Amino acid sequence: MINRDKNTQQNQNKLVIFTRNTSSTQPMGYRVHRNVQVLIEKCERAGYQVNKVYSEPSLKSPNKVRPVLKQMLKDAANGYFGVVVVWDVFTLASDGDELQQIERELARYDVEICSLKEHIDTSTEEGLRVFEYMSKLLNTRHLELAAMQGIPLSQVATWLMEEENMKEGEICE
Repeated sequence: MINRDKNTQQNQNKLVIFTRNTSSTQPMGYRVHRNVQVLIEKCERAGYQVNKVYSEPSLKSPNKVRPVLKQMLKDAANGYFGVVVVWDVFTLASDGDELQQIERELARYDVEICSLKEHIDTSTEEGLRVFEYMSKLLNTRHLELAAMQGIPLSQVATWLMEEENMKEGEICE
């Protein structure tokens, strides 16, 4: 944990929304606008005030310059908020390695990721393990298959962890 001054600690209860258009085939901003409205409504119903919305367009450049994400990480480093709310975790990044890097950076600043679709708690060892598995799954077909079946990626990750634990138990016997 990093030490924070009084103003930064007060910002721990503030939250922001991060969203991006994850498909270049969708009308520009349509899904992003819809997701933001739903996220704001859910946060407000739960008694939270959304302080800022970071909205990133779909990336068409090959070098993946992400100024909106970089600004959000800079604001996190400055202690402007304590929670990032996303539709699902791959809103932050569609690459598992990049997603884990973002999560680690936010954790360094004591910023929590909260997903509408995925119920994970990266502040616990178990939750962090599920998140790591989810990140690995992003680079496989599991994401597409889970989405087609309406299964949260966190559930697929939990099943894989359970299967791995059972196999480890068989080896130890």
